[in-house]
Amino acid sequence: MATVPAFLPCRSMNLLLVDDHALFREALRALLGKVSPEVTVFEAASIQAAVDECSVTPIRMVLLDLGLAESDGIRTLDQFREGAPEVPVVVLSGEQDAALIREAIEHGAAGYIPKSHTSEQMIGALRFVVTGGVYLPPEVLLPAERPLADIGRFALLSPRQQEVARMLLQGKPNKAIARELSISEGTVKAHVSAIYQVIGARNRVDAVTLAARHGFIVM
Repeated sequence: MATVPAFLPCRSMNLLLVDDHALFREALRALLGKVSPEVTVFEAASIQAAVDECSVTPIRMVLLDLGLAESDGIRTLDQFREGAPEVPVVVLSGEQDAALIREAIEHGAAGYIPKSHTSEQMIGALRFVVTGGVYLPPEVLLPAERPLADIGRFALLSPRQQEVARMLLQGKPNKAIARELSISEGTVKAHVSAIYQVIGARNRVDAVTLAARHGFIVM
């Protein structure tokens, strides 16, 4: 895994933990307490409860288990994002398959933390995401067949393109980006195409992997 910059002090954050196993929620809440006292943890045991919480609480990030009893795998991510498309989601999963991780990113995940991580690895991953970074498992960040561009290329983006890039890496759909920036979806698509060209990414998976590999802060 690439070296990431020193961690920044965590800003106050409302974080929603979505998992239907109470013991895991309790354990993760304890780990989050070690990460930062600035994180306020809310909990939900179902997709609907999570969507409802997001409608009444300013949630800055969701940690979503893909293995909910009511819905399994990528379908879980899709269902949550249909209900709360503007909230960044970091996936929690017992699965560590690279193809599944790439699929989760394609479907809007802003990061992926395997449940198989040790406590030390989990704390490191959680600390990184709550300070604004994109986390992916080390094995996903190994050199790819086609090396990704250097993170310095993000500096070549215009201020508006950088805004769009951060929202893109947070997993926000074009419609949500357009609404937040008060621009048309067509303009968002044009910005996204330009962003990919400048940073040397073919698609969103490339862009997210690039951000994770070099510690680019997006939240």
